[in-house]
Amino acid sequence: MRVKENLVGAMSAVIIILGAVGVANAQTGETKGAQGLESVEKNIAKDKDSDNHGLTTARQKIEDNMARKAAKTDKDKARHDKAMRAEKAERPEKADRPERPDRPERAGRS
Repeated sequence: MRVKENLVGAMSAVIIILGAVGVANAQTGETKGAQGLESVEKNIAKDKDSDNHGLTTARQKIEDNMARKAAKTDKDKARHDKAMRAEKAERPEKADRPERPDRPERAGRS
């Protein structure tokens, strides 16, 4: 019995820890683009002498993705705000259904 209690306690602790890690990662979701851009800028600064088109293309794609994500977030927020302002449609009350008559008993059944 004690082993079962310890196992339940350990599993609960694991679930709480994983939940906290998931929330922390969700809150830092916007930094991925910034981290990628920072890394690309660092690599461009390191290789100033070479004409690396891959790094410049990567920087441009990251900037485009960040701008697209910001626009999408703004659009989703506006849609959400509009939905929250919308009034609920009034619906008529449901009509009362007449009661159904009992089924007649069949002969031979009890």
